[in-house]
Amino acid sequence: MTRFVVEVLPPAEAEIREAFLWYFERSPIAADAFRTEALDAIDALGERADMWPPDEDEVRHYHLRHFPYTVHYLLDAGVATVLAVGHQRRMPGYWRQR
Repeated sequence: MTRFVVEVLPPAEAEIREAFLWYFERSPIAADAFRTEALDAIDALGERADMWPPDEDEVRHYHLRHFPYTVHYLLDAGVATVLAVGHQRRMPGYWRQR
């Protein structure tokens, strides 16, 4: 049973696509694994978006287990809005300037 509605902003979708293509150039198997893990993480927000605590700006962070990426999202009134799916070595908060 889904408890939260999940919305993915276009820039976050673009980041998943860009990371997939980067991995695909190196290994189609890794690319598929990345895409699966990223989309599973986003899907999981429908069940447990409130599992991860918010930071000082109310943004929550879901770290992928096998890839160095984090799903950054807001939770408000039962809606989890995915703001970014960023590489963990990228400048922190880069997506806040969008």
